Amino acid sequence: MEQNSLSTDITKAKKADFSEQIESESSNYETLNVSIQGQSQYSMNSINSNSLLFPLFSPNLYNKLDFKKDQLKFFSKQNILFSFTNQKSTKQLQKSLVGISKDIIDYIIYELTGCFRMIIRDKNGNYFCSDLIKICDKNQRIKILKELSNTINEDCTDEFGTHTIQNLIEFASSEEEFKLLLVSFNDFNRITVTALNQYGTHVIQKLIVHIPEKFRMVFNLMFVKFVCVLSRDMYGVCAVKKFIAYTKNEVILKQFLNIVLTNFINISGNKYGNYLIQYLLEKWWKKEEGMGLKNIIISKFPILAENRYSSYVCSLFIKLCSDDEKKQLLLSLNKHKIKSKSNNTNSTILVYINEITNSLKGSNTKSNDNLDEQ
Repeated sequence: MEQNSLSTDITKAKKADFSEQIESESSNYETLNVSIQGQSQYSMNSINSNSLLFPLFSPNLYNKLDFKKDQLKFFSKQNILFSFTNQKSTKQLQKSLVGISKDIIDYIIYELTGCFRMIIRDKNGNYFCSDLIKICDKNQRIKILKELSNTINEDCTDEFGTHTIQNLIEFASSEEEFKLLLVSFNDFNRITVTALNQYGTHVIQKLIVHIPEKFRMVFNLMFVKFVCVLSRDMYGVCAVKKFIAYTKNEVILKQFLNIVLTNFINISGNKYGNYLIQYLLEKWWKKEEGMGLKNIIISKFPILAENRYSSYVCSLFIKLCSDDEKKQLLLSLNKHKIKSKSNNTNSTILVYINEITNSLKGSNTKSNDNLDEQ
């Protein structure tokens, strides 16, 4: 009996010491004000920058706790938010997500309601949110998407926010998720501004790759409308190339091609636009779409040859041409040389005439060698 009473007293003493430690840790943080409108605001009377703010992540207390995943239930909105200001506590939060139950994930999402935007834009918090999305089910992702739907355009162009938005797109699996993601890009300006942003372009590309084409028909049409602007930008041209790679709808591709052909000189003569034309040439060379590109290059070749960037298109075109196509181009260039009175133009055209002529001679030599071997 004495031993039992003694062990009981020791247990009570340990609990009392533990409570005192928690109170002492918490007393260092008398006030915490969080503003959801825009950026977070914190006010504290005393803070030790090297210590963590709440008992679960206290370096002194953590080793004494019999840590279980369900202890995430002890999180409050305030201590979760404030933990993201500390890299160590954020990493511990990420580790705590491993193997937790659906109920605890629901609890975390509930606690963070109204705060997700603030957290995903935090340099530490975005890692936690990205990992959280990976273990969410469809309904849980939908809850997060609904909260972010009004600000997703701004969030995806943020240096840190873009990672969470990309994860939401990558793990989306239902029609409701697809619609929630695309409804945020329901006008031309939003798509264009996002695609031209160094962070936003990755979000646009993720939408194209991971959302089935039947759900992004309207998105595709709006995307096509601004192809001239997008293709002449460092980030925009990457999104356009991804759009071409993952679009199969013939109607949309035809509209896209018509716009490209109408603005061919402007696009091909651009520092970044010429890469798009080269990509289309290689992709569509033996397809019906490639015929329009071939015809316009042959007809506009003298103009294209004069420009530094579109001249790259000319060089690639010659490499891809068959002997018959080279002869057709050679005939066109000779006619232009005769009509032209400009010495500069003639000198440029002569370079290509010589290049094509030498290429044809080379192919003839190879064919003769093959005949001799036979």
